[in-house]
Amino acid sequence: MTSANTPDSSPRLGLKPRPRLFSGHRPALVAFLSLALLCAYGWKWSVGQRWAVETYDTSASSLNTSNSGEKTRGTTDNRHMVRLEPEIFAEIPRETLPDFKNPCWYEKVPETKLDSNPYKTGKYCNSGGKTMKTLNGLSKHFRDRLKHNETGYFRLRCLPYFYIIGMPKCGTSDLYYRLTQHPAVVGGLKKEPHYWTRKCFYNQMTGVIPSVTVPVQDYLDLFDGAAWSIQSRVNKRLTSSGQEVVNHDVITGEASVSTLYDNRRWGPESWDVSTNEPAVLVVNLLRAVQPHAKFILTIRDPAERLYSEYLYFTQGKKSAAKFHEDVIIAVDGFNACLKNDSVRSCTYQPNLVKTRSVRLQLGLYEVYLRDWFSVFPPEQILVQRLEDHSKNPRVTMTRVFEFLRLGPVQGKSQKAIFTSKKGHARRSQDVRLGPMLPKTRQILDEFYRPHNRRLAALLNDTRFLWLKDGSV
Repeated sequence: MTSANTPDSSPRLGLKPRPRLFSGHRPALVAFLSLALLCAYGWKWSVGQRWAVETYDTSASSLNTSNSGEKTRGTTDNRHMVRLEPEIFAEIPRETLPDFKNPCWYEKVPETKLDSNPYKTGKYCNSGGKTMKTLNGLSKHFRDRLKHNETGYFRLRCLPYFYIIGMPKCGTSDLYYRLTQHPAVVGGLKKEPHYWTRKCFYNQMTGVIPSVTVPVQDYLDLFDGAAWSIQSRVNKRLTSSGQEVVNHDVITGEASVSTLYDNRRWGPESWDVSTNEPAVLVVNLLRAVQPHAKFILTIRDPAERLYSEYLYFTQGKKSAAKFHEDVIIAVDGFNACLKNDSVRSCTYQPNLVKTRSVRLQLGLYEVYLRDWFSVFPPEQILVQRLEDHSKNPRVTMTRVFEFLRLGPVQGKSQKAIFTSKKGHARRSQDVRLGPMLPKTRQILDEFYRPHNRRLAALLNDTRFLWLKDGSV
C-alpha cells in the first residue's frame, strides 16, 4: 500500500480526508456502483500488481520455482477480486498513512454516531464473550479517541501488518504469544479470526462454511484496540536540519492458521470445473487488498503434524491404532482422487476430507506454498520449521523480528520472548497414548516423501526433507 494523508487540526496537516466510497453500506448501492469501482480501481490495481511482479526476482537462490510438475493457477486479475468482494474494496482505501509503519487510515465518523456504540450492530459471529466484553469496553472511550478538525471526526482504522498463516499444530500459538511480547507489537482481539478464508469468525474446519458473511468493518473492529496503541505510541526524532519527525512504529497482526490452505470463502465460485482446480485463491484477494503484507509460516514434519492434530481434535476414544486405521482411509481416498485429478486438485478439494482429525492434505506444504510464491514475492513470506523453533526460540524469534523490521528486545521482554515455556504443548492424556505406530509412520513417510522433496527443492533447503528430526 502507498501512503495517504491524515486528518489533523494543525495547519501543517490541514487536509481533507480521502472520500469514502459506498460508506453507507447499502447493498443495492454497492451492487450498482461496483462497475464504477472497477473503472476507478481495477485498472490501477492490476497495473500496480504487474509492476510488483516485475520488480521482484523470484528466481533468487532462496527460492526455486522451476522444479514443479504441477501448474500454478489462480487469478491475478484484481478486477475479478473487486467483482467478488466489492464491499472490501469500497471500505479499504488504496492509500495508508505515510508516518505509520502499520497499514492504517482515518475514517470519517458521522456526527449522528459520535456518541453511540459502534460495535452494537456488528455480526461478531462466534467471537465469544471475551471479545464482546472488550469491544463494549472500547465503546466507552470511542469519542475520546477520535481525531477532530474543521471537517469532522475521524477514527483510526488498521489492517494487520503481518499474518501468521499456518499451519495447525505447528506452534503458531507459541509464536504469536512470543511475538506480541515485543514492545512494538500489539495483538488484535482475536488471535485467529479466520475472516479471509471463512468470511466469518468460525473455527469450522471441514465441510461447507456457513453463509453468514461478516462485513469487513467488523473485521477491522478487532484491531481497534491495537489501532489506539498504534496511534498513541509515537517515536519522535530530529532530522539533520533540526526538524522534528513523528513516526508510529507499532504494528499489529493475527494468526489464522487457515489462511494458507483454506479456500472455501467463495464456495463453488472459486472452482474451475474444466480443470477441477481452484480458479481463485484467498492469496489473490490478500494480494489485491494488501500487496505489501508480511506472512509468516511455521511448518513441521507432516507426519508428526498429522498425529498431533489427531490427538488434539479427536473427541472421545482415540488411540494410535485408531489413528492408523484413519490414515489408511485418508491415503486410499487421496490416491483414488489422483486417478482422475491432479495433486493440486486433490489438495484443495474441500469435500475430500471427511473428518477434521486426519487432514492428510495439510501436510502438502509445497502445493500451497508454490501458489503463494506465484502471487507474493519471497521477500514477503518467511517459512520456518517448528523443530528449529522448539530447539532454539531465540534464533527463530530473532529471524522473525528482522523479517518484520522490529528493533532488538531488551529488559523483561527478553525472558517472555526467548526463555518462556512452549505454549500449547501436548496434553498429558495424549502423551500417555504414546507415539504413532511404526507401521503408520512408514505409510506416512512414504506418502509425504515426494512432496517433501519438492518442498525442499522449492525452498532450496534440505532441512525440509525431515530426514533426522524426531517428534516435537
